[in-house]
Amino acid sequence: MTKTKGKGENAFADGMVVLGGLQVESVPIKAAILALGTIATCYITSSVLLKHTPLWLPDITHCARGSPERYFFRIGMSISCCMLIGVWVTVATWAESVCKSLKLRQCCTALPNEKASLCGAVGCLLLIMGSCCIEPGDEMPWTFHTIGASGFFICQIVAMCSVTSNVSKAVRQAEESGLVAPAGVSPAALSIKHWCIRAFWALLALEVVFRIVGVNGGTGALLEWLLTANVMVWVISLSLDFQRCKLYAAFVEPQQGLPSKATAQ
Repeated sequence: MTKTKGKGENAFADGMVVLGGLQVESVPIKAAILALGTIATCYITSSVLLKHTPLWLPDITHCARGSPERYFFRIGMSISCCMLIGVWVTVATWAESVCKSLKLRQCCTALPNEKASLCGAVGCLLLIMGSCCIEPGDEMPWTFHTIGASGFFICQIVAMCSVTSNVSKAVRQAEESGLVAPAGVSPAALSIKHWCIRAFWALLALEVVFRIVGVNGGTGALLEWLLTANVMVWVISLSLDFQRCKLYAAFVEPQQGLPSKATAQ
């Protein structure tokens, strides 16, 4: 479970005992660094060391098709995506706490936070599927991989746009009402999220323009690299929000016969 822990508080639900836990503000950074580090390792191995792919703008997928880089990619991206699923579970708690903190439930006019977070988590599962099926030569199941990779980006964009919209409206309504902005929202992180959303639309427009004018020559690979970086920047910005609201993830177990107030030590 993920819980927002106030100052001096460490209490969980009645009849629960904490088995273990962690502060979650570092998880988005670790997940993003692992993903980007895995991609960089595959690029260096494939393009620089083994010459499997060109140095200039190789497709990320092609950087992970040879051996041993495809094994690096499978392991690194699978672990990173599992961490990102945990991040999206936390985002559901964080975004809802922001929208409800000032009784501003009407702020959630985009996809609701729980559904948006579920969409983000499903996208991570799709990327695991798309990453683990990468093979060299004619063994590559391109349809399966394309569904996984494209599904990841689509799900992330939908989830990120929805959460950013919901949280932004909560902050804006609070300011218009003369109230203090909801706790747990970092102004710097919110600004980063807005720039990432603008970048998403700019990249989408760029893709449309490229297709209309018939420009090829690595534009698809360029957009893939930029989209990946943009997703990870948005994810990293969550660390600032999680740090402000002191989110704590705990593994709990129902217990019988405990005192009415179970407290984590």
